[in-house]
Amino acid sequence: MGVLSSTPMGIPRGSARLLLEEGKRRPFSGALLQLGRSSVYFTSRDLDRWAARHAFVLRPGILETPSHDPRLASQGCIDDRTLFARLGFDEVRASDISPWEGADHIFDLNGVVPSELVGRFDVVFETGTIVQIFHLPNVLANLHRLLKPGGRVIHCAVPSNNHMDLGFYMLCPTLFADFYAANGYRIETHYLCEYFAYWHQGRLYSDPWRIYEYRPGSLDALSYGRYGGAQAAVFLVATRTAEATGDVVPQLGQYRRMWRQHDATVDVTAERGGPPGARGVGRRAWLAKRVVESIRRRLLPRSMPRLVARY
Repeated sequence: MGVLSSTPMGIPRGSARLLLEEGKRRPFSGALLQLGRSSVYFTSRDLDRWAARHAFVLRPGILETPSHDPRLASQGCIDDRTLFARLGFDEVRASDISPWEGADHIFDLNGVVPSELVGRFDVVFETGTIVQIFHLPNVLANLHRLLKPGGRVIHCAVPSNNHMDLGFYMLCPTLFADFYAANGYRIETHYLCEYFAYWHQGRLYSDPWRIYEYRPGSLDALSYGRYGGAQAAVFLVATRTAEATGDVVPQLGQYRRMWRQHDATVDVTAERGGPPGARGVGRRAWLAKRVVESIRRRLLPRSMPRLVARY
């Protein structure tokens, strides 16, 4: 009998196929750092099958190592190092605050990363680790420090909706959109993944993930209690450009959009020769429009952003 799981921590089927999609877009190579060692919930044969579907050429000749979790190893699941080597990475490392799972680098992401790791990695990968670290701005700044210029940060299945008490936070997609845009990163891919995950015989399963293309503002109509009962997580790939930073504090995107709409309304009112106090008139018109739009959205059937895949 399956038992409901709070999250797909680690790398289940949906995450694996999203990684294959990203590797097809831009091949993986060089050095990868994981935040924590990722449990892999599938076998090498599973990976071969999905790679064929994505026309992704896995690296041959990799010596396969069973999962570091004995429960998964007993079912033939591979470990994280095998997975990432087969995806194309030459060096696979993991960091953690504790050595209990065999991480290569032991340090606290609440603080400052060791100087010898600054600018060291082509990809920094995490699968929900950041929600379990209290000083989130420090974590995001540290991800920037760990990356080489031109390197990628991959947030994979970061808990969003319906992940109560999994960590300190459940993170909205807009956090990633606003932070990386404010810091000059190039956002390559931004998805919202929806699923019902469960454990069976010590292994994570789920129905096929529904992968939605996220755009800022695309979930506004669902903000107040209309999202539904599914679990949801964020998948994002962002590239560190030459001008990118990691410490610019973003303003919430929905308010920046509201400010632009308000300013545009005020400008139109002024251009039409409004009476004294036209700015106030423009503001009242803008607020009334916002109220009508808000009521209309909440009366309409639930709608999601564009569905791009089922993995």
